[in-house]
Amino acid sequence: MRTISITATVILLVIALATPGFATAVTVDGAVRHQTIEGFGTCLIAWVGRFRDLYRTEEFQKLYVEGLGCNMLRVNMWGPTFEKPTEDWTKIHYQDFDMSANGGRPQIFVDFGQGIRKLDPDVKIIGTVWSPPAWMKINRSITDTRSAAIRAGGYGGFDNRVDPKYFRHFCKWMVEYVKRHEREGVPFYAVSPGNEVQFTQSFESCVWDGKDFATIVAMLRQMLDAEGFGHVKIFGPETMTSHLYEGGTGAYVRAILDDPKALAALDVFATHGYEDGVKGEMSATSSRKFWDLIEQTGKPFWITEGGTGDHDWPAPIRQGIGNAVHNALVAGRCSAFVPWQITEGRKSIHALMVMSEYTPKTYTAMHYTKFLRPGAVRIDATPGFGAVQVGAFLHEQAGELTVVALNPTDEAQTLTLTFRNLGRFDSLKVRRTSADESLKELPDVPVRNDTARFDMIDRSIVTFSATL
Repeated sequence: MRTISITATVILLVIALATPGFATAVTVDGAVRHQTIEGFGTCLIAWVGRFRDLYRTEEFQKLYVEGLGCNMLRVNMWGPTFEKPTEDWTKIHYQDFDMSANGGRPQIFVDFGQGIRKLDPDVKIIGTVWSPPAWMKINRSITDTRSAAIRAGGYGGFDNRVDPKYFRHFCKWMVEYVKRHEREGVPFYAVSPGNEVQFTQSFESCVWDGKDFATIVAMLRQMLDAEGFGHVKIFGPETMTSHLYEGGTGAYVRAILDDPKALAALDVFATHGYEDGVKGEMSATSSRKFWDLIEQTGKPFWITEGGTGDHDWPAPIRQGIGNAVHNALVAGRCSAFVPWQITEGRKSIHALMVMSEYTPKTYTAMHYTKFLRPGAVRIDATPGFGAVQVGAFLHEQAGELTVVALNPTDEAQTLTLTFRNLGRFDSLKVRRTSADESLKELPDVPVRNDTARFDMIDRSIVTFSATL
């Protein structure tokens, strides 16, 4: 009896060790569809010479497009390109722009844009105005002397803003900027009249209250259309996703909703993923609440700046880039995710790389950026939130299914995926990043009777893909 008891104990122990103690079952339904993915990208550190030199190298351009899979670029539409006060707004011409201003800050976006468009002609260039030319503003400066914030209901005495008599000049300058980029072969896909329009800063900035922001959006649309750029989208207000207090982001949305011309003019609602302008804000709640504000409009939602967390494992899947992307795409139904920077000289919460080197944070981002191509549609993956966080995407034209799963817990998890309304496929390709792996390709997982099972190790992110 003692021998039998010991044997039974050993068998049970072997089973326990071989089988993960936690399980997640997710149904992926191709018939339930959500937003179309437009892409991923970043901005550039245009104000530092060594970064401008890096961006001009073919090697770094290939890292951006072919390595990470970025297909968008956010441009700083630089106010000092046109510093000559010009009372007749019709006399503002892009031929007079100084693209070499401030060490070539505006020119590097042209040069880098040209380089990455050679690699991918479909790269989308989006532009944001931090500050217009100083002479258009009441304070006659592209910066303020302090950092503060307004409420959407009014300026409260802050003068770091455009003088209303120069509203038309401002729009004309933006249109001419669009023309300049068009001439240089890096045409804008979309432009925004204001970066973080609530915040006045000691760096280049410009505040807009809700009423004036709605006015300028409508005026810009009219002028773009008149100049033959009706295809260039307008996005905004580029305020903080989570700032839904009275006078915050929601008030700017209401200002747009209450102005029929502005609502018709704005093509995309866009926010920034910060808590305070510096610390990244990555919660599913804020993204979902913002989507609830704009869903009625039928317009897409982009995140066009934000922090992305730490680099070292497992931070990228615990309040890091993996969570930021998952929450934006799944909870917020975001169509484009464009955080602040592609790279910095050290491990930074604001950049995806360290100079030309990948980090665990980079590889985590690549689980999305390399595999979710423009035109993919997010489909239902239920539940999407739990111990394992799951998002699913279908690219019908390419015949590709992609499922991304994060297990940030300290326990292994058995993930069962059941597929509905997706046709027949026999296996899933698997790539995993963990403490010891960097986008490592694993053996294919069989799909039997529309079901696949995969044992996720603790603290890992996995991308599954199938050809349909």
